[in-house]
Amino acid sequence: MPRLHFCSSAPFSAAPSCAAPRRIALAAALLLGITGLAHADGNAEYDAALAACKAAPKSGTRYVAVTGAFMRPVPRADGGLIARIPIAAAVKIECERDGWVRATSELPQPSVGWIRADLLQAKAPTLATLNADYAAAAPDQRKTVAERIVALAPYQARGHQLLIDALTAAGDAEGARKAAATRDRLLDPKPERLGGEPKLLFVVERGYVAPLARIGEDGRYQDAGDGARYFPPLRGLHFFRRGGADGVAQVLDEALSDVTGEAKVRIAPATAHSEDSRGLATNFAATAAKPAAVAAIPAAARKAAEDALRAGLRQQKVDRAQIERALKAKPDHQRDTGMELHAFDAGSAGAVTVATVIWSLPPAGPDQSDTSVAASAILESDGKGGYRVVGSQSASSAGDALESPRYFERLDLDGDSVPELIFQVGQYEGVDYQIWSRKSGQWKKVYQGGYVGV
Repeated sequence: MPRLHFCSSAPFSAAPSCAAPRRIALAAALLLGITGLAHADGNAEYDAALAACKAAPKSGTRYVAVTGAFMRPVPRADGGLIARIPIAAAVKIECERDGWVRATSELPQPSVGWIRADLLQAKAPTLATLNADYAAAAPDQRKTVAERIVALAPYQARGHQLLIDALTAAGDAEGARKAAATRDRLLDPKPERLGGEPKLLFVVERGYVAPLARIGEDGRYQDAGDGARYFPPLRGLHFFRRGGADGVAQVLDEALSDVTGEAKVRIAPATAHSEDSRGLATNFAATAAKPAAVAAIPAAARKAAEDALRAGLRQQKVDRAQIERALKAKPDHQRDTGMELHAFDAGSAGAVTVATVIWSLPPAGPDQSDTSVAASAILESDGKGGYRVVGSQSASSAGDALESPRYFERLDLDGDSVPELIFQVGQYEGVDYQIWSRKSGQWKKVYQGGYVGV
């Protein structure tokens, strides 16, 4: 198995430019599979509509004018569903037939299908045009316009108030109450634990959240299972970075959760998909401490860490020259190689340094693949200016059995004032995670799971 050197199989944390396209491609493939299924089944209506479209093509761009326009595999209101295209999204027209257009859209993911023509307009709606429409609308039309304003700008209070006012004026007290509740969840999200849920640990990476582990009443970690049920839209989770609480991760949609076990999130107060977010999330308040500052690596810690990694690589029978090349290489996350060092205060455990290195060895022969080697070491200060190794792992692999761990985050999950350490482990076509805990002066791996395919 080759190393994860290219976009199609690198861990999604390792290659920011590749992560979103892979998810989009997966979702798009599934969505396009709906239309493909209709065609494969010999659906005469699908074939006839597509043939008519090709016979009379039409080009141009239009924009969704309503809160959301359904895209369907055939030009019929009950003809199935491919996607819900959001307000103001551009759609590229292929043809128009009987009040429907066949079009492509990039939002919420690349898709192609049929949309009712009367749901589109020549120019994209803006807040200015919608506010003008609201002011000019008859009382019985203001609710519709206000809903579009909220859809276009969900984190602006004014649109929510216009909707609440329109519902109140129409005598819809229950609708106004629900609109106010939605406003509060969007503008001031709160972490929540759903009824019957165990304690859960999630990973947040590049704007997506995925379940990492379930924490039992006995403190043991277990697989969290299917993530889809954890991601109702607008759900809030505690968000953590560098061992501290750093706001709320709010689920934006569950469009991908049934497919990949993930959902898009924003980190409040961000008002959109938080693509650069990276950290941990929980459905319980693990700590109230703020994120720690990034610590400098003491020279003694760096030397001790490099010596520990050398020892780990020697266990994998890596020659000296390759070891030194690996330790001198700067982190290259797209190729998933190089050495990384992290230093931080670990509560009652004192100063801790975590070191990881991943390297690709050249193939031993023309018919053999690269060999991946990886080593990790956890070091603690000995109180005398030195450092001792209190946890380590190393491995070499080729083929589909790839495992390349890197330090990811830390968080005190069991309340003992010492954070657990989270490693992200690169696999052939995805990642999973390790949890390390400190017991009797040593750090040991207590869990591995939370696989996310990419």
